[in-house]
Amino acid sequence: MADTKAVAVFESVYRRTDQQIRDILATYQPGAEVDTINVLIGDGVNVLSTGVKAALRVDFNARLTGGFVHEFDGTTGSVSISVDKALYEVGVPPSFALISASSPLAISANRYGENPTLDSWTTEINRGEVLRFNVTSVTAFTRLLVTLRVRRLEP
Repeated sequence: MADTKAVAVFESVYRRTDQQIRDILATYQPGAEVDTINVLIGDGVNVLSTGVKAALRVDFNARLTGGFVHEFDGTTGSVSISVDKALYEVGVPPSFALISASSPLAISANRYGENPTLDSWTTEINRGEVLRFNVTSVTAFTRLLVTLRVRRLEP
């Protein structure tokens, strides 16, 4: 059987540790979550044409941190994809603004392209904004996966 002094010391350590954990949890803010926005463009049969190919609404505040384009059907070619954003409001036509600036997502005579830093992009995305993906030039591709790496700024 443990003596009363040992029990008192253990209880004191337990109370202190418990309070420290409660203090940490009270001020803890979870880190930003890294996620991706994925858009599949094309049917895999017909060669892509230029124009708006996809749009989606983002329901969280985020920062774009990278962009990638993948071709996975075995075709080599070139493509340039610009990205626009606009605030979505019911009953109001969106007013899109280019966020990809002078460095759109692109593949040049290959099957993969990336922009891992998104230099010159407007990278802040607010809850409720719509992203629009526009193929500005293309050769040979029938289907592409466009991926934007995002850091969620809220849970």
